[in-house]
Amino acid sequence: MEYLKPSNLLNLVISPTKVFQKVKEKPDFVILIFFIPIVAALTTFFLPKISDEAMLEYVKRFTEDPQVQEATLKTLKFTKSPIYLAGTTFLHTIISFFIASFVLLIIVRLAGGEIDYKRALTIVAVANLVMIPYYIFYVIYARVVNLNILDIQMDFKYFIRTYLHVFAIWRYVLIGVGVFAACELNKAKSIIVSIVYSAVTLIMPIVSMFTQNFMKFGGR
Repeated sequence: MEYLKPSNLLNLVISPTKVFQKVKEKPDFVILIFFIPIVAALTTFFLPKISDEAMLEYVKRFTEDPQVQEATLKTLKFTKSPIYLAGTTFLHTIISFFIASFVLLIIVRLAGGEIDYKRALTIVAVANLVMIPYYIFYVIYARVVNLNILDIQMDFKYFIRTYLHVFAIWRYVLIGVGVFAACELNKAKSIIVSIVYSAVTLIMPIVSMFTQNFMKFGGR
């Protein structure tokens, strides 16, 4: 696969324009669109396993009814199992690709750029290659601190750690570079496209975070 060659991966850091010039000539997203979701899904198998005791303690925080606890515990064991997490992570990542690419398509066209959906998919997929080191670092961090995903708080710090870490920011920068190199837009318009794209794609995580916190607050 052209974009997975070591030279191209290195150029995403030192000379990303060279990589995205190839996107203009050869928008090939098929392998990438599956490769990155698979990598994301595989990371779930390396996260610390949640013990039955930790799950039961978590369930007891919300209900004292033994029958409800038992039913909730069974559901929790299934939804937090590595297979289920891997499957949902894969689906979430690949669906996000298609949605994010459509968003980029619309924004670039509104800015007057030359782009089709295939090229948009390739730009998004190539930019997301920088997330692979993030997955590796996240697994290392999770194992070092023995992370319990049940205790993760959906707060502002969580949002920064998940959506605005250095790799995510670099991904947004690469989107702008990709648009500049492959879509016939000048630097100023490419920067604007990158900013608007970032804002739009962050709307749903922000809404989700506030919704979950509101539901928790309302349930108290």
